Amino acid sequence: MILWVMPDSGAKTMEDYATLVALFKKENPSVDVSVRVFTRNVLWRRIFTLKDPTHEEMPDLIQIPHYWTALIVKAGIAENLSQLDPGLSLTDCLVPLKENCYRPGTKDMYSYPWWFDLSALHYRADHLKLVSEHPEEDLKTWEGLLAICQALREKFSDVSGYYPMQNSDWRGSLSMRSALPCMWSRGLNFFTEDRAATLVGSKEFKEALHDYITLALKEYMPILRERGSLGTIVSGKASMMISRKQGISMFSARRMRVRTLPVPAAGDKSAAYLSGMNWFISTFSQHKKEALQFVKFCARPDIQLRYARMIEAFPAFEEAFEPFISSSPRLQVYREILSSAHTLPNMVIMGTVMEILKRVLAVCATQIVENRFTQASLDRELDMTAKEIEFLLSIYKG
Repeated sequence: MILWVMPDSGAKTMEDYATLVALFKKENPSVDVSVRVFTRNVLWRRIFTLKDPTHEEMPDLIQIPHYWTALIVKAGIAENLSQLDPGLSLTDCLVPLKENCYRPGTKDMYSYPWWFDLSALHYRADHLKLVSEHPEEDLKTWEGLLAICQALREKFSDVSGYYPMQNSDWRGSLSMRSALPCMWSRGLNFFTEDRAATLVGSKEFKEALHDYITLALKEYMPILRERGSLGTIVSGKASMMISRKQGISMFSARRMRVRTLPVPAAGDKSAAYLSGMNWFISTFSQHKKEALQFVKFCARPDIQLRYARMIEAFPAFEEAFEPFISSSPRLQVYREILSSAHTLPNMVIMGTVMEILKRVLAVCATQIVENRFTQASLDRELDMTAKEIEFLLSIYKG
């Protein structure tokens, strides 16, 4: 059996999966398991090749971002899990994760939850106390965040390479993931309620995206710079970061007091991005029974807890999530964050929409560095993007 997975724990991914596979093989010694690790971009390209097998070995079980489910169903590359095992259930799964497991408009499962993460604001307590008596209050709104950024920049003006906000994007560019809370906080979404049209070209969407881009425009956050060379919390050259939970333990390891808050509200209330990872079994697999065994193994509370701790994410099922979240006072804030979390809609075109918007933000990042960015240039990019999305909607009806 061959697994295609994503680098859940970076350079440690193969080591972590070796531990997981060893536990699985203790109970299933006759099942051979091989693991292949691909980045999201590579996996995005490779899943489109599954229908036309070449000489390459074909995977049996594939890990995907939760919002790709509708796409893999449309492509005809995912096994119907409800038919494969009628007893398979999502009863214990966290509610926000359920919709993205089904074929849209049905209760037929085509993917199954693995783990998830949440976006939040993390800040150095020693830095913030220099500019704010009540950072929890001051950081409730986006306006407050920008004011704190300005105060921090003035306070650390003599520190070379300092930026108030660390850029959590691995490319050092602008990240749609980090921009999403600004959109949802304003009560917006990518599509109209009936999902028949896009709101990407609307004035409100443009303003929401501009909220996030302001961090780079005002030079509160570095963009398109060598990653890790400046503007990092660990080096003392940054004070805050909007990111998921993964990787935050590095601050504790260095005995830094880093606190976590909901992402500041750009609109009426705070919002967070919930990014889930799911499994799907390839329609072309010759080992569907074994793949299903592995999926069920991964859903067990003991395995959910163990893997979530290994990769610093969250278990996807209540029976593991509750003891996990209760295990540390520092994790309690994530209850509030989860209550305001949003997922990307389970639509055929959603993966493509995110790729298009990633391209838009890459253009904006280049324009900012070259001092060519304007609101008009952002509007033009989003107007063109809206037309692309409307075309996709006309073909796939979401």
